[in-house]
Amino acid sequence: MLDAAVVRVLAAFMSFGTVAGILAFSRGGAHVAGGRHTEWRAADNPPKVLQVVWPVVNFVPQVYPFLVAAVPEWAYEASPRFSLPGDSFAQVFGFLLWGLGGLLVLWSARTLGRFMVIQIAVATDHELVDRGPYAYIRHPTYTGAVCLTLGMSLLFLSYALLAFTVVTVIIATYRARKEERLLASPAGLGETYREYVMRTGRFLPRMPR
Repeated sequence: MLDAAVVRVLAAFMSFGTVAGILAFSRGGAHVAGGRHTEWRAADNPPKVLQVVWPVVNFVPQVYPFLVAAVPEWAYEASPRFSLPGDSFAQVFGFLLWGLGGLLVLWSARTLGRFMVIQIAVATDHELVDRGPYAYIRHPTYTGAVCLTLGMSLLFLSYALLAFTVVTVIIATYRARKEERLLASPAGLGETYREYVMRTGRFLPRMPR
């Protein structure tokens, strides 16, 4: 297991990275707050409770590194932790996975631009984005969100963060399926999107046949 002082340094780096990522995300043209200047022609939003839960399960875990950096004796050393074979390697892998997830979310947001909204909806001028990470996977933002939380779970060996990861996977899968049904429908992008589905993976690149 990594020394607590090392984990604290990594947590401080993650805290800085989170702030930098939020600033970059907000300047990237992604309107995740949703649609004040966008007209929708179709929508299939989840129940309101899930629309609230989704940003919460994405935001709350990002606070954890700040707590570990500030009060490691409470947020890390005294908190319930699980154990894995080769804990230190798993923790380092978790840190790298967290970084990969953050970069993937930023890349996805910049690529999707104004179509990056929290609603599950189709704009009147919607178009298929199949460049950048979307050339390989249909929901790279969800993949990035899972990597962020799972990475922190491994680094901090945290049961609480692991629970957040499970909830993130469940809701991301639910949202992805709803998005795909809408986009593949006549009200969405129809056959164009169905063809796109055939050549891409949902959360990971499609394996060549």
